[in-house]
Amino acid sequence: MARKPSEQAPEEVESVPIMATRIDGFQPPLIIAKETDEISEPTQRIMEDTISKDAPASLAETPEHAHTTERRHLVKSAGLVSLGNLGSSVLGMARQVALAQLGGQFAGPFIAALAPTNNFYQLLVNGAVSGALIPAFNDYAASEKRNELRRIVFTLVNLVLLITITAAIGYTLISPWFIGVLLSGLPLEQRGLALQYSQIIFFSLLALGPFSILLAALYALKEFGWPAFATAAYHIGIILGAVGVALFGRYSLGNMALPLGVLVGAVGEIALLLPGIRNQQLYYMFVLDLKHPALRHIYKLYLPVFLGFLFTTLAVFLDLHLQSLTGKNSSVTIAAMGFATTLIQFPVGLVAAALSFAVLPTLSEHVREGNNERFKQTLLLGFRVGLLLMVPAMVGLFALRTPITYLLFAHRNFGTSGADLTALALQNYAYQLPFLALDQLLIAAFYARKDTKTPVIIGVVSIFFYLIVALPFYRTIGVPALAFANTLQNSMHAIILLILLRRVMGALHIRTTFPVILKICLAAALMGL
Repeated sequence: MARKPSEQAPEEVESVPIMATRIDGFQPPLIIAKETDEISEPTQRIMEDTISKDAPASLAETPEHAHTTERRHLVKSAGLVSLGNLGSSVLGMARQVALAQLGGQFAGPFIAALAPTNNFYQLLVNGAVSGALIPAFNDYAASEKRNELRRIVFTLVNLVLLITITAAIGYTLISPWFIGVLLSGLPLEQRGLALQYSQIIFFSLLALGPFSILLAALYALKEFGWPAFATAAYHIGIILGAVGVALFGRYSLGNMALPLGVLVGAVGEIALLLPGIRNQQLYYMFVLDLKHPALRHIYKLYLPVFLGFLFTTLAVFLDLHLQSLTGKNSSVTIAAMGFATTLIQFPVGLVAAALSFAVLPTLSEHVREGNNERFKQTLLLGFRVGLLLMVPAMVGLFALRTPITYLLFAHRNFGTSGADLTALALQNYAYQLPFLALDQLLIAAFYARKDTKTPVIIGVVSIFFYLIVALPFYRTIGVPALAFANTLQNSMHAIILLILLRRVMGALHIRTTFPVILKICLAAALMGL
Protein backbone atom coordinates (compact mmCIF):
# COMPACT_ATOMS: atom_id res chain seq x y z
CA MET A 1 0.00 0.00 0.00
CA ALA A 2 1.15 3.45 -0.60
CA ARG A 3 2.42 5.48 2.32
CA LYS A 4 1.81 9.04 3.29
CA PRO A 5 4.76 11.27 2.76
CA SER A 6 6.31 10.83 5.88
CA GLU A 7 8.80 8.43 4.82
CA GLN A 8 10.53 10.77 3.05
CA ALA A 9 13.14 12.52 4.81
CA PRO A 10 14.03 16.10 4.58
CA GLU A 11 13.92 14.63 1.19
CA GLU A 12 10.64 12.99 0.71
CA VAL A 13 9.31 12.94 3.98
CA GLU A 14 9.40 8.44 2.98
CA SER A 15 7.21 8.45 4.90
CA VAL A 16 3.58 8.23 4.13
CA PRO A 17 4.08 8.56 1.65
CA ILE A 18 0.83 10.89 2.79
CA MET A 19 0.14 7.54 1.79
CA ALA A 20 -1.41 5.51 4.46
CA THR A 21 0.18 2.14 4.81
CA ARG A 22 3.32 1.67 2.77
CA ILE A 23 6.74 2.86 3.78
CA ASP A 24 9.35 2.83 1.08
CA GLY A 25 12.72 2.72 2.75
CA PHE A 26 14.13 4.17 5.93
CA GLN A 27 13.80 7.89 5.66
CA PRO A 28 13.39 10.31 8.53
CA PRO A 29 10.48 12.72 8.35
CA LEU A 30 10.48 16.35 7.46
CA ILE A 31 10.34 18.68 10.38
CA ILE A 32 6.63 18.77 9.70
CA ALA A 33 4.81 16.34 11.93
CA LYS A 34 3.36 13.18 10.64
CA GLU A 35 -0.22 12.17 10.76
CA THR A 36 0.11 11.09 14.35
CA ASP A 37 2.58 13.67 15.58
CA GLU A 38 2.09 16.13 18.39
CA ILE A 39 2.81 19.73 17.38
CA SER A 40 4.22 21.85 20.16
CA GLU A 41 5.30 25.43 20.39
CA PRO A 42 9.06 24.64 20.17
CA THR A 43 8.52 22.64 16.98
CA GLN A 44 6.47 25.45 15.48
CA ARG A 45 9.18 27.96 16.34
CA ILE A 46 11.77 25.82 14.56
CA MET A 47 9.56 25.70 11.47
CA GLU A 48 8.84 29.41 11.55
CA ASP A 49 12.50 30.31 12.05
CA THR A 50 13.52 28.01 9.18
CA ILE A 51 11.00 29.47 6.75
CA SER A 52 11.51 33.07 7.86
CA LYS A 53 15.16 33.04 6.75
CA ASP A 54 14.03 33.27 3.15
CA ALA A 55 10.73 35.03 3.72
CA PRO A 56 10.10 38.64 2.76
CA ALA A 57 10.83 41.11 5.52
CA SER A 58 7.21 42.13 5.71
CA LEU A 59 6.26 38.56 6.45
CA ALA A 60 8.78 38.18 9.23
CA GLU A 61 8.05 41.51 10.88
CA THR A 62 4.39 42.26 10.30
CA PRO A 63 1.73 39.86 11.57
CA GLU A 64 -0.89 41.63 9.44
CA HIS A 65 1.01 41.11 6.19
CA ALA A 66 -0.99 41.34 3.01
CA HIS A 67 -2.65 38.29 1.54
CA THR A 68 -0.60 38.62 -1.64
CA THR A 69 2.62 38.65 0.38
CA GLU A 70 1.47 35.56 2.23
CA ARG A 71 0.78 33.87 -1.10
CA ARG A 72 4.27 34.65 -2.40
CA HIS A 73 5.80 33.45 0.85
CA LEU A 74 3.78 30.24 0.81
CA VAL A 75 4.73 29.37 -2.78
CA LYS A 76 8.38 30.30 -2.20
CA SER A 77 8.62 28.23 0.99
CA ALA A 78 7.00 25.21 -0.64
CA GLY A 79 9.37 25.59 -3.61
CA LEU A 80 12.43 25.67 -1.34
CA VAL A 81 11.34 22.54 0.50
CA SER A 82 10.59 20.82 -2.82
CA LEU A 83 14.11 21.55 -4.04
CA GLY A 84 15.48 20.09 -0.84
CA ASN A 85 13.42 16.93 -1.37
CA LEU A 86 14.38 16.57 -5.02
CA GLY A 87 17.89 15.15 -4.65
CA SER A 88 16.85 12.37 -2.31
CA SER A 89 13.76 11.59 -4.37
CA VAL A 90 15.90 11.17 -7.48
CA LEU A 91 18.23 8.81 -5.62
CA GLY A 92 15.24 6.87 -4.33
CA MET A 93 14.00 6.49 -7.89
CA ALA A 94 17.47 5.39 -9.04
CA ARG A 95 17.46 2.79 -6.30
CA GLN A 96 14.18 1.31 -7.56
CA VAL A 97 15.45 1.29 -11.14
CA ALA A 98 18.55 -0.60 -9.96
CA LEU A 99 16.36 -3.13 -8.16
CA ALA A 100 14.20 -3.61 -11.26
CA GLN A 101 17.27 -4.68 -13.24
CA LEU A 102 17.58 -7.67 -10.92
CA GLY A 103 14.06 -8.89 -11.66
CA GLY A 104 11.19 -9.85 -9.39
CA GLN A 105 13.02 -12.86 -8.01
CA PHE A 106 15.33 -10.49 -6.09
CA ALA A 107 13.40 -7.21 -5.94
CA GLY A 108 10.20 -8.78 -4.57
CA PRO A 109 11.80 -10.60 -1.60
CA PHE A 110 14.00 -7.58 -0.86
CA ILE A 111 11.10 -5.10 -0.80
CA ALA A 112 9.12 -7.50 1.39
CA ALA A 113 12.12 -7.99 3.69
CA LEU A 114 12.29 -4.25 4.37
CA ALA A 115 8.83 -4.20 5.96
CA PRO A 116 9.56 -5.78 9.39
CA THR A 117 12.57 -3.57 10.09
CA ASN A 118 11.00 -0.44 8.67
CA ASN A 119 7.82 -0.74 10.69
CA PHE A 120 9.62 -1.58 13.91
CA TYR A 121 11.83 1.44 13.27
CA GLN A 122 8.77 3.67 12.90
CA LEU A 123 7.20 2.30 16.08
CA LEU A 124 10.37 2.50 18.14
CA VAL A 125 11.82 5.90 17.34
CA ASN A 126 11.40 7.41 13.88
CA GLY A 127 7.76 8.30 14.43
CA ALA A 128 8.76 10.29 17.52
CA VAL A 129 11.18 12.65 15.75
CA SER A 130 8.77 15.47 14.97
CA GLY A 131 6.13 14.94 17.62
CA ALA A 132 8.19 14.13 20.72
CA LEU A 133 11.96 14.38 20.31
CA ILE A 134 12.32 17.79 18.66
CA PRO A 135 9.99 19.58 21.13
CA ALA A 136 11.70 17.94 24.13
CA PHE A 137 15.22 18.60 22.86
CA ASN A 138 14.36 22.18 21.97
CA ASP A 139 13.70 22.93 25.65
CA TYR A 140 17.40 22.25 26.28
CA ALA A 141 18.80 23.87 23.13
CA ALA A 142 20.35 26.90 24.87
CA SER A 143 24.15 26.80 24.99
CA GLU A 144 24.21 26.78 28.80
CA LYS A 145 22.09 23.60 28.75
CA ARG A 146 24.22 21.73 26.22
CA ASN A 147 25.55 19.17 28.70
CA GLU A 148 21.99 18.49 29.87
CA LEU A 149 20.90 18.01 26.26
CA ARG A 150 23.78 15.61 25.67
CA ARG A 151 22.69 13.65 28.73
CA ILE A 152 19.13 13.32 27.40
CA VAL A 153 20.16 12.56 23.82
CA PHE A 154 22.65 9.84 24.68
CA THR A 155 20.39 8.33 27.32
CA LEU A 156 17.95 7.77 24.47
CA VAL A 157 20.69 6.60 22.10
CA ASN A 158 21.95 4.04 24.62
CA LEU A 159 18.40 2.95 25.49
CA VAL A 160 17.50 2.46 21.82
CA LEU A 161 20.73 0.50 21.25
CA LEU A 162 19.82 -1.88 24.08
CA ILE A 163 16.28 -2.30 22.72
CA THR A 164 17.39 -2.84 19.12
CA ILE A 165 20.06 -5.41 20.06
CA THR A 166 17.45 -7.36 22.01
CA ALA A 167 14.86 -6.96 19.24
CA ALA A 168 17.30 -8.07 16.51
CA ILE A 169 18.16 -11.24 18.40
CA GLY A 170 14.47 -11.88 19.11
CA TYR A 171 13.53 -11.29 15.49
CA THR A 172 16.16 -13.76 14.33
CA LEU A 173 14.44 -16.41 16.45
CA ILE A 174 10.83 -15.70 15.39
CA SER A 175 11.48 -14.61 11.79
CA PRO A 176 11.08 -18.08 10.19
CA TRP A 177 7.53 -18.26 11.52
CA PHE A 178 6.76 -14.57 10.89
CA ILE A 179 8.00 -14.50 7.28
CA GLY A 180 6.34 -17.83 6.63
CA VAL A 181 2.96 -16.33 7.57
CA LEU A 182 3.53 -12.86 6.11
CA LEU A 183 4.68 -14.11 2.70
CA SER A 184 2.85 -17.42 2.61
CA GLY A 185 1.98 -16.92 -1.07
CA LEU A 186 5.58 -16.64 -2.26
CA PRO A 187 7.40 -19.69 -3.67
CA LEU A 188 9.52 -21.46 -1.07
CA GLU A 189 12.86 -20.35 -2.56
CA GLN A 190 11.89 -16.67 -2.66
CA ARG A 191 10.36 -16.86 0.81
CA GLY A 192 13.67 -18.25 2.06
CA LEU A 193 15.54 -15.39 0.38
CA ALA A 194 13.20 -12.83 1.99
CA LEU A 195 13.84 -14.50 5.36
CA GLN A 196 17.62 -14.20 4.98
CA TYR A 197 17.33 -10.62 3.79
CA SER A 198 15.06 -9.58 6.65
CA GLN A 199 17.31 -11.14 9.31
CA ILE A 200 20.32 -9.17 8.07
CA ILE A 201 18.38 -5.94 7.48
CA PHE A 202 16.96 -5.98 11.01
CA PHE A 203 20.44 -5.33 12.40
CA SER A 204 20.49 -2.00 10.51
CA LEU A 205 18.36 -0.73 13.41
CA LEU A 206 21.56 -0.52 15.45
CA ALA A 207 22.46 2.47 13.25
CA LEU A 208 19.01 3.71 12.25
CA GLY A 209 17.73 4.10 15.82
CA PRO A 210 20.59 6.35 17.02
CA PHE A 211 20.46 8.17 13.67
CA SER A 212 16.88 9.35 14.25
CA ILE A 213 17.66 10.57 17.76
CA LEU A 214 20.76 12.47 16.65
CA LEU A 215 18.83 13.86 13.68
CA ALA A 216 16.14 15.20 16.03
CA ALA A 217 18.81 16.78 18.24
CA LEU A 218 20.38 18.56 15.26
CA TYR A 219 16.97 19.81 14.15
CA ALA A 220 16.28 21.13 17.64
CA LEU A 221 19.61 23.00 17.46
CA LYS A 222 18.68 24.33 13.99
CA GLU A 223 21.46 22.38 12.29
CA PHE A 224 19.74 21.52 9.01
CA GLY A 225 22.48 21.20 6.38
CA TRP A 226 24.04 17.83 7.14
CA PRO A 227 20.75 16.08 8.01
CA ALA A 228 19.42 17.06 4.58
CA PHE A 229 22.31 15.22 2.92
CA ALA A 230 22.51 12.29 5.34
CA THR A 231 19.50 10.36 4.06
CA ALA A 232 21.05 10.00 0.61
CA ALA A 233 23.48 7.47 2.06
CA TYR A 234 20.67 4.95 2.56
CA HIS A 235 19.70 4.96 -1.12
CA ILE A 236 23.32 4.84 -2.23
CA GLY A 237 23.93 1.80 -0.03
CA ILE A 238 21.05 -0.11 -1.67
CA ILE A 239 22.18 0.92 -5.16
CA LEU A 240 25.65 -0.43 -4.39
CA GLY A 241 24.04 -3.62 -3.10
CA ALA A 242 22.06 -4.01 -6.34
CA VAL A 243 25.26 -3.57 -8.33
CA GLY A 244 26.87 -6.24 -6.14
CA VAL A 245 24.07 -8.72 -6.90
CA ALA A 246 24.31 -7.96 -10.63
CA LEU A 247 28.05 -8.66 -10.59
CA PHE A 248 28.24 -11.55 -8.13
CA GLY A 249 24.69 -12.91 -7.96
CA ARG A 250 25.75 -16.18 -9.58
CA TYR A 251 27.54 -16.97 -6.32
CA SER A 252 25.41 -17.84 -3.29
CA LEU A 253 26.90 -15.12 -1.08
CA GLY A 254 26.61 -12.56 -3.88
CA ASN A 255 22.85 -12.44 -3.35
CA MET A 256 23.47 -11.03 0.13
CA ALA A 257 24.86 -7.78 -1.31
CA LEU A 258 21.39 -6.17 -1.13
CA PRO A 259 20.84 -6.47 2.64
CA LEU A 260 24.50 -5.66 3.25
CA GLY A 261 23.91 -2.50 1.20
CA VAL A 262 21.20 -1.54 3.69
CA LEU A 263 23.69 -1.89 6.55
CA VAL A 264 26.23 0.24 4.68
CA GLY A 265 23.60 2.88 3.94
CA ALA A 266 22.43 3.01 7.56
CA VAL A 267 25.97 3.48 8.85
CA GLY A 268 26.55 6.07 6.12
CA GLU A 269 23.62 8.12 7.40
CA ILE A 270 25.24 8.46 10.81
CA ALA A 271 28.63 9.19 9.22
CA LEU A 272 27.15 12.15 7.33
CA LEU A 273 25.71 13.53 10.60
CA LEU A 274 29.15 13.65 12.22
CA PRO A 275 30.11 17.14 10.95
CA GLY A 276 26.86 18.56 12.36
CA ILE A 277 27.34 16.66 15.61
CA ARG A 278 30.85 18.10 15.88
CA ASN A 279 29.60 21.61 15.12
CA GLN A 280 27.05 21.36 17.93
CA GLN A 281 29.47 19.59 20.32
CA LEU A 282 27.14 16.63 20.85
CA TYR A 283 29.91 14.26 21.90
CA TYR A 284 29.01 10.78 23.07
CA MET A 285 28.18 10.14 26.75
CA PHE A 286 27.98 6.72 28.39
CA VAL A 287 24.83 7.42 30.39
CA LEU A 288 21.41 5.89 31.01
CA ASP A 289 19.40 8.39 33.08
CA LEU A 290 15.94 6.86 32.74
CA LYS A 291 14.48 9.06 35.50
CA HIS A 292 15.19 12.34 33.74
CA PRO A 293 11.99 14.46 33.52
CA ALA A 294 12.54 15.07 29.79
CA LEU A 295 12.09 11.35 29.13
CA ARG A 296 8.69 11.36 30.83
CA HIS A 297 7.72 14.29 28.62
CA ILE A 298 8.86 12.39 25.51
CA TYR A 299 6.89 9.29 26.51
CA LYS A 300 3.75 11.38 27.00
CA LEU A 301 4.09 13.06 23.61
CA TYR A 302 4.86 9.84 21.80
CA LEU A 303 2.00 7.69 23.10
CA PRO A 304 -0.60 8.83 20.49
CA VAL A 305 2.07 8.58 17.78
CA PHE A 306 2.82 5.01 18.79
CA LEU A 307 -0.84 3.98 18.79
CA GLY A 308 -1.36 5.48 15.34
CA PHE A 309 1.67 3.71 13.91
CA LEU A 310 0.58 0.44 15.50
CA PHE A 311 -2.59 0.35 13.41
CA THR A 312 -0.68 1.49 10.33
CA THR A 313 1.83 -1.32 10.80
CA LEU A 314 -0.90 -3.94 10.94
CA ALA A 315 -2.34 -2.55 7.69
CA VAL A 316 1.11 -2.64 6.02
CA PHE A 317 1.58 -6.29 6.91
CA LEU A 318 -1.94 -7.19 5.76
CA ASP A 319 -1.36 -5.48 2.41
CA LEU A 320 1.96 -7.27 1.94
CA HIS A 321 0.36 -10.59 2.85
CA LEU A 322 -2.41 -10.06 0.29
CA GLN A 323 0.15 -9.16 -2.38
CA SER A 324 1.93 -12.46 -1.77
CA LEU A 325 -1.35 -14.29 -2.47
CA THR A 326 -2.17 -12.67 -5.82
CA GLY A 327 -0.88 -15.49 -8.03
CA LYS A 328 2.10 -17.45 -9.29
CA ASN A 329 4.28 -14.36 -9.85
CA SER A 330 3.55 -12.77 -6.48
CA SER A 331 7.18 -11.67 -6.09
CA VAL A 332 6.77 -9.60 -9.27
CA THR A 333 3.52 -8.20 -7.83
CA ILE A 334 5.32 -7.07 -4.67
CA ALA A 335 8.09 -5.46 -6.72
CA ALA A 336 5.67 -3.79 -9.15
CA MET A 337 3.56 -2.27 -6.38
CA GLY A 338 6.70 -1.08 -4.62
CA PHE A 339 7.94 0.61 -7.79
CA ALA A 340 4.53 2.20 -8.46
CA THR A 341 4.48 3.50 -4.89
CA THR A 342 7.82 5.23 -5.45
CA LEU A 343 6.46 6.93 -8.58
CA ILE A 344 3.43 8.17 -6.65
CA GLN A 345 5.56 9.34 -3.74
CA PHE A 346 7.59 11.53 -6.06
CA PRO A 347 4.90 14.24 -6.61
CA VAL A 348 3.52 13.71 -3.10
CA GLY A 349 6.89 14.49 -1.51
CA LEU A 350 7.65 17.39 -3.81
CA VAL A 351 4.21 19.02 -3.66
CA ALA A 352 1.91 17.82 -0.88
CA ALA A 353 4.49 17.42 1.87
CA ALA A 354 6.33 20.62 0.95
CA LEU A 355 3.08 22.60 0.77
CA SER A 356 1.89 21.39 4.18
CA PHE A 357 5.31 22.25 5.63
CA ALA A 358 5.00 25.79 4.26
CA VAL A 359 1.41 26.36 5.36
CA LEU A 360 1.57 24.96 8.92
CA PRO A 361 3.36 27.87 10.64
CA THR A 362 0.99 30.40 9.05
CA LEU A 363 -2.08 28.41 10.09
CA SER A 364 -0.69 28.15 13.62
CA GLU A 365 -0.18 31.90 13.71
CA HIS A 366 -3.79 32.53 12.70
CA VAL A 367 -4.98 30.12 15.40
CA ARG A 368 -2.96 31.96 18.06
CA GLU A 369 -4.48 35.23 16.88
CA GLY A 370 -7.99 33.74 16.86
CA ASN A 371 -8.39 34.85 13.24
CA ASN A 372 -10.56 32.11 11.73
CA GLU A 373 -11.19 33.95 8.47
CA ARG A 374 -7.47 34.30 7.74
CA PHE A 375 -7.08 30.64 8.69
CA LYS A 376 -9.68 29.65 6.11
CA GLN A 377 -8.18 31.91 3.45
CA THR A 378 -4.74 30.40 3.94
CA LEU A 379 -6.14 26.88 3.85
CA LEU A 380 -8.08 27.59 0.64
CA LEU A 381 -4.96 29.07 -0.89
CA GLY A 382 -3.15 25.83 -0.06
CA PHE A 383 -6.00 23.86 -1.65
CA ARG A 384 -5.75 25.84 -4.87
CA VAL A 385 -1.96 25.53 -5.11
CA GLY A 386 -2.07 21.83 -4.25
CA LEU A 387 -4.75 21.03 -6.83
CA LEU A 388 -3.01 23.20 -9.42
CA LEU A 389 0.01 20.91 -9.17
CA MET A 390 -1.49 17.54 -8.28
CA VAL A 391 -4.37 17.32 -10.77
CA PRO A 392 -1.97 17.65 -13.74
CA ALA A 393 0.39 15.20 -11.99
CA MET A 394 -2.46 12.69 -11.74
CA VAL A 395 -3.43 13.12 -15.39
CA GLY A 396 0.19 12.99 -16.53
CA LEU A 397 0.96 9.77 -14.65
CA PHE A 398 -2.27 8.22 -15.91
CA ALA A 399 -1.67 9.18 -19.55
CA LEU A 400 2.04 8.33 -19.58
CA ARG A 401 2.02 5.39 -17.16
CA THR A 402 3.21 2.86 -19.75
CA PRO A 403 6.02 4.94 -21.31
CA ILE A 404 7.23 5.92 -17.82
CA THR A 405 7.30 2.38 -16.46
CA TYR A 406 8.87 1.01 -19.64
CA LEU A 407 11.55 3.68 -19.57
CA LEU A 408 12.43 3.03 -15.93
CA PHE A 409 11.75 -0.64 -15.32
CA ALA A 410 11.31 -2.69 -18.55
CA HIS A 411 14.94 -3.77 -18.66
CA ARG A 412 16.85 -6.96 -18.13
CA ASN A 413 15.19 -9.36 -15.69
CA PHE A 414 12.08 -7.33 -14.82
CA GLY A 415 11.01 -7.08 -18.46
CA THR A 416 7.90 -5.70 -20.13
CA SER A 417 5.52 -7.94 -18.18
CA GLY A 418 6.78 -6.49 -14.89
CA ALA A 419 6.59 -2.96 -16.31
CA ASP A 420 3.00 -3.59 -17.45
CA LEU A 421 2.06 -4.68 -13.93
CA THR A 422 3.76 -1.57 -12.50
CA ALA A 423 1.80 0.61 -14.93
CA LEU A 424 -1.44 -1.03 -13.83
CA ALA A 425 -0.66 -0.36 -10.17
CA LEU A 426 0.42 3.19 -11.00
CA GLN A 427 -2.86 3.90 -12.78
CA ASN A 428 -4.91 2.88 -9.75
CA TYR A 429 -2.64 4.69 -7.29
CA ALA A 430 -2.67 7.91 -9.34
CA TYR A 431 -6.35 8.69 -8.74
CA GLN A 432 -5.60 9.64 -5.14
CA LEU A 433 -3.04 12.39 -5.85
CA PRO A 434 -5.41 15.41 -5.60
CA PHE A 435 -6.88 13.97 -2.40
CA LEU A 436 -3.41 13.47 -0.92
CA ALA A 437 -2.65 17.16 -1.43
CA LEU A 438 -5.86 18.08 0.40
CA ASP A 439 -5.18 15.48 3.08
CA GLN A 440 -1.74 16.87 3.94
CA LEU A 441 -3.18 20.37 4.24
CA LEU A 442 -6.13 19.22 6.34
CA ILE A 443 -3.84 17.34 8.71
CA ALA A 444 -1.77 20.53 9.03
CA ALA A 445 -4.99 22.43 9.79
CA PHE A 446 -5.87 20.06 12.64
CA TYR A 447 -2.31 20.19 13.98
CA ALA A 448 -2.41 23.99 13.93
CA ARG A 449 -5.54 23.78 16.09
CA LYS A 450 -3.63 21.51 18.53
CA ASP A 451 -5.80 18.55 17.57
CA THR A 452 -3.59 15.53 16.86
CA LYS A 453 -6.13 12.88 17.83
CA THR A 454 -8.68 13.41 15.07
CA PRO A 455 -6.32 12.58 12.15
CA VAL A 456 -5.19 9.46 14.02
CA ILE A 457 -8.76 8.26 14.65
CA ILE A 458 -9.78 8.91 11.05
CA GLY A 459 -6.64 7.10 9.90
CA VAL A 460 -7.81 4.00 11.75
CA VAL A 461 -11.37 4.36 10.40
CA SER A 462 -10.12 4.78 6.83
CA ILE A 463 -8.50 1.33 6.92
CA PHE A 464 -12.06 -0.02 6.71
CA PHE A 465 -12.36 1.44 3.19
CA TYR A 466 -9.22 -0.43 2.18
CA LEU A 467 -10.63 -3.68 3.49
CA ILE A 468 -13.98 -3.46 1.68
CA VAL A 469 -12.16 -3.40 -1.68
CA ALA A 470 -9.03 -5.44 -0.99
CA LEU A 471 -10.44 -8.48 0.78
CA PRO A 472 -13.14 -9.45 -1.77
CA PHE A 473 -11.02 -8.83 -4.89
CA TYR A 474 -7.32 -9.45 -4.15
CA ARG A 475 -7.43 -12.95 -5.66
CA THR A 476 -9.70 -12.28 -8.64
CA ILE A 477 -8.62 -8.77 -9.71
CA GLY A 478 -5.23 -8.67 -7.98
CA VAL A 479 -2.96 -5.64 -8.34
CA PRO A 480 -5.62 -3.14 -9.52
CA ALA A 481 -7.85 -4.02 -6.57
CA LEU A 482 -5.08 -3.62 -3.97
CA ALA A 483 -3.88 -0.34 -5.47
CA PHE A 484 -7.40 1.08 -5.76
CA ALA A 485 -8.16 -0.03 -2.19
CA ASN A 486 -5.28 2.14 -1.04
CA THR A 487 -6.55 5.02 -3.18
CA LEU A 488 -10.00 4.74 -1.62
CA GLN A 489 -8.48 4.62 1.87
CA ASN A 490 -6.41 7.77 1.46
CA SER A 491 -9.12 9.66 -0.43
CA MET A 492 -11.73 8.94 2.24
CA HIS A 493 -9.28 10.09 4.90
CA ALA A 494 -9.16 13.51 3.21
CA ILE A 495 -12.92 13.69 2.66
CA ILE A 496 -13.78 12.82 6.27
CA LEU A 497 -11.23 15.32 7.63
CA LEU A 498 -12.73 18.03 5.41
CA ILE A 499 -16.23 17.29 6.71
CA LEU A 500 -15.07 17.32 10.33
CA LEU A 501 -13.12 20.56 9.91
CA ARG A 502 -16.19 22.23 8.44
CA ARG A 503 -18.26 21.07 11.40
CA VAL A 504 -15.71 22.51 13.82
CA MET A 505 -15.05 25.83 12.04
CA GLY A 506 -18.22 26.45 10.05
CA ALA A 507 -18.32 27.21 6.34
CA LEU A 508 -14.88 27.05 4.72
CA HIS A 509 -16.00 28.96 1.60
CA ILE A 510 -14.95 26.05 -0.60
CA ARG A 511 -17.49 27.12 -3.24
CA THR A 512 -15.34 30.15 -4.01
CA THR A 513 -12.64 27.79 -5.30
CA PHE A 514 -14.95 25.95 -7.74
CA PRO A 515 -14.18 28.22 -10.75
CA VAL A 516 -10.45 27.73 -10.20
CA ILE A 517 -10.85 23.97 -9.76
CA LEU A 518 -12.91 23.78 -12.96
CA LYS A 519 -10.20 25.62 -14.91
CA ILE A 520 -7.52 23.32 -13.47
CA CYS A 521 -9.50 20.21 -14.45
CA LEU A 522 -10.18 21.49 -17.97
CA ALA A 523 -6.53 22.39 -18.49
CA ALA A 524 -5.42 19.00 -17.14
CA ALA A 525 -7.90 17.19 -19.42
CA LEU A 526 -6.54 19.04 -22.45
CA MET A 527 -3.01 18.18 -21.34
CA GLY A 528 -3.99 14.52 -21.03
CA LEU A 529 -5.45 14.50 -24.53
